[in-house]
Amino acid sequence: MFKHVIFDCDGVLVDSEPLSMEVDRDILAENGIAMTVEEVGAQFIGLTFEAFIDRIESDYRIKLPDDVSADKNRRLLALYERELKAAPDIHATLATMKLPMSVASNSPRHRVEAAFRIAGLTGFFGDRITTYEDVALGKPAPDVYVEAARRAQVKPQACLVIEDSRAGVTSAVAAGCHVIGFTGLAHDGDALGRTLAQMGAQKVVNRHADLPAAIAAALSL
Repeated sequence: MFKHVIFDCDGVLVDSEPLSMEVDRDILAENGIAMTVEEVGAQFIGLTFEAFIDRIESDYRIKLPDDVSADKNRRLLALYERELKAAPDIHATLATMKLPMSVASNSPRHRVEAAFRIAGLTGFFGDRITTYEDVALGKPAPDVYVEAARRAQVKPQACLVIEDSRAGVTSAVAAGCHVIGFTGLAHDGDALGRTLAQMGAQKVVNRHADLPAAIAAALSL
């Protein structure tokens, strides 16, 4: 029986991924690499920015500026203040939850906290936030979900995870969690849904309004 629900943040609770990819596209363009927002998203959604840097520097044999992480953070937080929105219906969905909830994210904690403040989600989670900063390796490694379960004082097998990315589903499955894939904010939800199912998501939903029923069905297993 499940005892705890762990939500990913970006792309599940807040519609932040297009904003992040927009900043990444601009940073790449300023360093001589032309990608569309869609191309950036296809390659990097769900990964840490450190993994993004490593891959870009390896693939393109360049050195990004030493302050690129701070620059990304500054630009993205400013964009959050102007444009970030909670995912549709997420407040109502969270209000129906009967189990304790927490968040496991590949974003830095201060960015998750900023997103929650702007989107009005802080009251649902408080400080129950685990990020890649708390563990040795971010998603797709299982560390973040293993640590989130430990903090919730339950085994990963007793956790139900809501994830929207390949890296996130890989991480949660490797940790031993039961995973519901969410595609409601994706550019191509059908294609992503098939991928998440192939990677181990036991159920895929494309609207937050459908999450309560999917969670209830999982709890009855």
